[in-house]
Amino acid sequence: MNQQRITAIIPAAGYSTRMGQFKPLLKIGEETMIERSVSLFRQAGIDDVRVVIGYCREQIEPILEKTGARAIVNYANSHEMFSSVLAALKSLESHIQSIILLPVDIPLVRPYTIHSLLEQHRKYSGKILIPCFHHQQGHPVVIPVEYFGMIQKWNGENGLKGVLNLLIDKTVRIPVADAGILPDVDTPSDYEAILKKFARYAIPTRDECESILRDIACVDETIYEHCNAVADMAAKISKVLNRANCPIDNEQIEAAALLHDLAKGKPRHAEKAAELLTSMGFPEIADIVATHTDIEYSPLAPINCAEVLYLADKLVKGNQVMDIYERFQTSLEKYSHDPEIKKKIEKRMHNAELIQKKIASIIGKSLRGGRT
Repeated sequence: MNQQRITAIIPAAGYSTRMGQFKPLLKIGEETMIERSVSLFRQAGIDDVRVVIGYCREQIEPILEKTGARAIVNYANSHEMFSSVLAALKSLESHIQSIILLPVDIPLVRPYTIHSLLEQHRKYSGKILIPCFHHQQGHPVVIPVEYFGMIQKWNGENGLKGVLNLLIDKTVRIPVADAGILPDVDTPSDYEAILKKFARYAIPTRDECESILRDIACVDETIYEHCNAVADMAAKISKVLNRANCPIDNEQIEAAALLHDLAKGKPRHAEKAAELLTSMGFPEIADIVATHTDIEYSPLAPINCAEVLYLADKLVKGNQVMDIYERFQTSLEKYSHDPEIKKKIEKRMHNAELIQKKIASIIGKSLRGGRT
């Protein structure tokens, strides 16, 4: 479906009673929530973005003018979300074939999730799409034109949710590796929690990593177990380095280790994994993953996450920990007749040994099989 026929709807008319401040104008990083929501859809190529306003409209209208989003006024006495949905539907022209709906107070949805929903929308024509993370439904919701009339006529309970509950057979749940589809901001404590999550936004959480492996890459169980074993090893190495006052970002190395083999089985799997992670909005993790197979060792540079991952991967075969020589012995024997491949294997083993020695010099004792 042409994205020019999809309209993004952002309800932002509520009173923000429990927050005590007007939520659309709260800052997430350098942007207000409303600016962030509009930008999210713009990045996905949706030009028609409409924001439903009501309370404090005089404060939000100048911001919308700068973003180019269209303001739709909710004149209902109640500025609850369903009345905003109705105001948005009333504004639609006949050529609009679908809406994608995201309340303004769900500010951490990832751009990749929007792209995924739009891609699935082309696949599931005429279906309502609801993103799910760890089996929990979230936002944004994609609703085709076929259901606009039913929504506008609805006078039952639970607003839009009540209508959608009647349309379960017309709904497809789309797995996404995005915890940001779930939390909304209703209270000051919610806002504080969101800001903490945003501070680490560039690093997927452990649950998001698991979803990437299970739902996006669909890796088999042996790869899944290997990734977890490598993550455990990387965590042990990071711990001893941190104790030696050598800062390694534990969350960053954990994410990279969990995801390093997500494209295993494909040609140039490290490169392919890095490409996927970059497209998902995790470029720093992608850079670490990209060198886990082959790395350019630098003896003078400080130890970094890429070297920790490289070593951790070389200390684990399958899900079993072993020393470096043992880890490579089978491959060296297998390719003893092929000088070119054997040379590559020897270089990988040598780099692993050099990194292991570098870590030993930092922590003041040997690191054998990941143990000190």
